[in-house]
Amino acid sequence: MAKTEGGIRTNRSLVRGLKVLTEISAHGPMRASEVARRVSLPRATVVRLIETLIEAGMIRRHEGSKTYEVTEQVTRLSHGYDRWSALTDSAISAITDASEDLTWPLVLTTPSGLDMVVRYNTDHTSPLALQRYNLGFRIPVFDTASGMVFLAYCSDQERETYLRLLETEQGTLDVSRVKRRIDETRQDGYCIHHRAGSLEKALAVPIIRDDAFQGALTMRYIPSAVSYAELKNRYVSPLTELGSAIGVHLSV
Repeated sequence: MAKTEGGIRTNRSLVRGLKVLTEISAHGPMRASEVARRVSLPRATVVRLIETLIEAGMIRRHEGSKTYEVTEQVTRLSHGYDRWSALTDSAISAITDASEDLTWPLVLTTPSGLDMVVRYNTDHTSPLALQRYNLGFRIPVFDTASGMVFLAYCSDQERETYLRLLETEQGTLDVSRVKRRIDETRQDGYCIHHRAGSLEKALAVPIIRDDAFQGALTMRYIPSAVSYAELKNRYVSPLTELGSAIGVHLSV
């Protein structure tokens, strides 16, 4: 142990472990060698610390790769356990299994303020992901497929609140167009959206438990590789069924 100026001894292994956790949280998924370089520690030491963090549930290893990323448990350290945590814990296995057949990257998001927050994704195991998002990445509600799904299936009171905020901001978004997208999403049961500046399009469906919105499940894809007809015929049903299955599992 090292001694501080106040004479209190600190645990050097704990300090090193927190450095590794912080680095992976900020820049992950990462290889152990990259983490070692960033924190200026031997690779063997970093590997040992990572294994400890995996055992503690703070870090997970991506199957089929040599990279590591933080888990939902890390998010709880800063935000506390919330109603979205049970959803994430229940959905991970189902999403991971489904990703083998769907191939395109899958993303689980939940609302937080004016954003949808990434709770889990398969970006780093999908060979077709053009962009990779870390856990905790935030996307504006009004400019994402998952956000439209949320607004379509949340309570009337929540929806009215969000729309009032949109009208008050008087930004570049057309409120009437947003309302039309919400109605279309509710009618179709899914939303297809192309976010400004992104090379990918997104197909999102709701996760519902006891008639209440729990989260959104999104599949990102490259528009030039998947036609609209193929998207509807090949992907809408499996994604919708996956979202429904997660909702049912939550109700058990």
